[in-house]
Amino acid sequence: MDSSHHPASDHLDRTAFQLERLILFTDAVFAIAITLLVIEIKVPELQQRTEQAAANGLLHLIPKFIGFFISFFVIAIYWVAHHRIFRFVRRLDTRLIWLNLLFLLAIVLIPFTTACQSEYFELRTPWVLYSLNVMLAGFLQAGMQAYLRHRTHGLTHGHEHAHPDLDLFRPITSPLVFGLSILLAFFLPGMLLRLVPAVAFPLLGILHGRRHHRLSTAYARLVQVHATPRAEA
Repeated sequence: MDSSHHPASDHLDRTAFQLERLILFTDAVFAIAITLLVIEIKVPELQQRTEQAAANGLLHLIPKFIGFFISFFVIAIYWVAHHRIFRFVRRLDTRLIWLNLLFLLAIVLIPFTTACQSEYFELRTPWVLYSLNVMLAGFLQAGMQAYLRHRTHGLTHGHEHAHPDLDLFRPITSPLVFGLSILLAFFLPGMLLRLVPAVAFPLLGILHGRRHHRLSTAYARLVQVHATPRAEA
């Protein structure tokens, strides 16, 4: 009889397997969504095979490329955020799984809303639709992150709920930026609205870096406080 198997280790193996399945599924959805972005950019059909016609055809694709690059980095930011917060997950529950699925629902909509706002580059309404899509993804990420860091749910270990990578300020800023662009849609032409995230996100990157450094210092002190009683014992 093999005595090397223990119920506790079997449970840990099943938990790790379930978590791995969720992460692999999520990565696949992100990969498909980010690939679908470029599928919307078609090679221009030239009436005449001349340099001028080729240049004009490529110029007409500029709005689509702008939409592609914006959405590529939006999806990339959300993937990095998902990777960052799920490294703290120690076990799954049904609510977290559904929160993750709802988050992915918002992600898979981005290629459609990107195509819409890129096709009608000069209009405000497609951009508003796109911004609402990105805001939905941001709010769902924030909700999932808030659920993760809640102590009573027991999804993270000990004091990890206070880790700066689980700070709720970061996921809220993206919806705020695109919410601002919706307000500006009443005053600015559609083409200028694309500048809002292009200008805001680099500035937010600096702000997040400084905030993360400050929170990391506070978290290091918290870890030290938790470790001191063990060392004394």
